[in-house]
Amino acid sequence: MVKLLVVDDDVSFSNQLKRALEQKNYSCFVLNSPEHVVDTIKKEGIAVVLLDVMMPNTSGFELCRQIRINRDVYNTGIIFLSAMNDPEELEHGFSQGGDDYLVKPISLSLLLSRLNTLVSSIENSPLVDSYTGLGSFRFIRLELQRTILLHQACGFVYIELFGLPSLQSTLSNADILKIINTFARHIKTVANAYFGKDYQLGHIGNGHFMCLVPSKNMEIFLKDLKKSWEELLPEIYSNHKLSVEIIKNKKDALLTLYLCGLFCNSNPTISTKSVFDSLRQLYMQCKLQPNNEILIDRRNANFK
Repeated sequence: MVKLLVVDDDVSFSNQLKRALEQKNYSCFVLNSPEHVVDTIKKEGIAVVLLDVMMPNTSGFELCRQIRINRDVYNTGIIFLSAMNDPEELEHGFSQGGDDYLVKPISLSLLLSRLNTLVSSIENSPLVDSYTGLGSFRFIRLELQRTILLHQACGFVYIELFGLPSLQSTLSNADILKIINTFARHIKTVANAYFGKDYQLGHIGNGHFMCLVPSKNMEIFLKDLKKSWEELLPEIYSNHKLSVEIIKNKKDALLTLYLCGLFCNSNPTISTKSVFDSLRQLYMQCKLQPNNEILIDRRNANFK
């Protein structure tokens, strides 16, 4: 049974909501003050928190931040339930790490719909990618959110191992997976050499990876990753009986890399959405670069 936590200083509302949710086969806990929220999530294995915004002493936004910076609980779903309906308030709630925002008085049917969607999304998006053992896309998003909330500067990197779909007619799925895992291990080897354990690496599907790294050595890390992988390519092609003729055209060569990265400063006004949007735009520009050149955004990521 999915466990929920209602955090609201309105005792009557929270108890009424608890009864309604338990009739829909959810297990529901209630806290009428902001104390012990993180401890309750840990102790009870809470899947989703339904969080009021306006509470004495500690706001729902602050509680959301506390959850999102704590790796023990940051995968918990968060839905704000608030009487505040200004667009700025909704945007702020999402920027603090909220998954959804419903305005009071709430519709139970709408809440259940949003709740079911969020629970399904969390259950179907594990933090570890089953193919590589690396972090998943959700893991990278949570780590980026945590970094932003802690006001830490970082480098955010997008890596594409190019052309894997083109090999599906030549190689088995098992062989393609071997190549992906070989490349994943290679990224880790290079990243370990530059950053030790101070980085977060995620596999977000097929030949696509994202990495959070200390900004200081991001650029040289990318250059070394590209150079060292290109040195391994002839061996990779040989191991999988692929023609080395394919690597002669560097722009379209299979299994070469598209690499880009941006600098994120510690500006508290940035959001995960703005960072992902900027990285996505940078990646699209990167695909247009001649000779697979590495593209770096050096504007220090002053996102709004």
